[in-house]
Amino acid sequence: MDFTQLLKSEIRPALGVTEVGTIALASARAYSAVGGEILHIQVQMNGGLFKNSFSCGIPGTKELGCKMAAALGAVGGKWELGLECLKGITQEHVEKAKELPVEIIIAQDKDAIYIQAEVTTTRGVGIARVEGIHDNITYVAENDEILFRTKKRVGTEKKELFSFDAITIEDMVDYASSVSIEELEDIKEMLEMNCKLSQVGEAGVGLAISSTLDTFRKKGILGNDMIYDAQRLTCSAMDARLSGMPNPAMSIVGSGSHGILCSLPVVSYGRNIKATEEDIVRAVALSSLVTIYSKHYTGRLSPLCGCVLGGGSGAAAGLVFLMGGGATEVSNAINHMAANLTGMICDGGSIGCSLKASAGVYTAFLSAMLSMNHTVIPNNFGIIGSSAEDTVRNLGRISAEGMSSMDKTIIDIMQR
Repeated sequence: MDFTQLLKSEIRPALGVTEVGTIALASARAYSAVGGEILHIQVQMNGGLFKNSFSCGIPGTKELGCKMAAALGAVGGKWELGLECLKGITQEHVEKAKELPVEIIIAQDKDAIYIQAEVTTTRGVGIARVEGIHDNITYVAENDEILFRTKKRVGTEKKELFSFDAITIEDMVDYASSVSIEELEDIKEMLEMNCKLSQVGEAGVGLAISSTLDTFRKKGILGNDMIYDAQRLTCSAMDARLSGMPNPAMSIVGSGSHGILCSLPVVSYGRNIKATEEDIVRAVALSSLVTIYSKHYTGRLSPLCGCVLGGGSGAAAGLVFLMGGGATEVSNAINHMAANLTGMICDGGSIGCSLKASAGVYTAFLSAMLSMNHTVIPNNFGIIGSSAEDTVRNLGRISAEGMSSMDKTIIDIMQR
């Protein structure tokens, strides 16, 4: 398994919530194919993508949701920037977008990431389709002429390149411990970008969780410990991203929230204990791999909260790494996360995700500490498997089989 290439393929900047960026990207690409004065926009998308974009802030604006994302993508998006296509959006763009008729259709037959934007203008109809992963444009057409079409979806290619069933936790720990630090430049960029985003969130945007924690620390209700610091750093970045601040997060497996949660608790702890930057980078590399591994089984748009169970499990692994643990302790920490927070649902991307992230940070620390204190969840405990790898596969079954109808219920509630 080429872990370096796997990291490179899954880590990239994203402006705002990734699903919002995907909608804007598809709409921007569709408009660019035809040009002219926009008359109507129709967007079809799978239910998970609709759910995750329904209540999300649009970067650089005070607007929310998938309709506005589609309109802004067509009006002022730069599709060449991928998931950062809304960079440079102005208030003039917002006012123009508000006047456009936008129709959203949920594609009931699509489970994986799927979006098709159809922009009708005075020059005809432009169509663009994104499939498999959030920035994978697979089809572009101008009126009846196909301008671009791929023969293979990225998701299929990755299954061929990376054999996840053959990966073990020990493999990931060995890689993080021994890989040349020069191969982890993407991880270094992740730390820098997500820490900058956290600084933006400290101003008190979104739910302002870090400000609330500060208030109660000053009252003596909370202590000034490492978990407190990690929650502040992580939740500030989450609040900034989910409230629509015009600053990118470094995403992983198509999610900025996953990228924030798998990196910032580890960074916070590492800097508190005065670990070297190299050790912190290696710990976040392990965290990132565990997150990617987990999301392979639960799915990119899961009924389960992937931010906590994917990114949080990654964070627990990274914390164990910095505490001096090995593959056994990392595996136990992953099992602790599954025993604790499995069942936390994903009800779409919104500022409420910061609350879940706060719980994820605390549980990641608890899971790591239990593991380092030689506490082990028995493998006959509920969904816990005979190994951490089995546990992760069990989470995939719960997501795909056990909770398959939940997304439909959530979407129905949103549409009322």
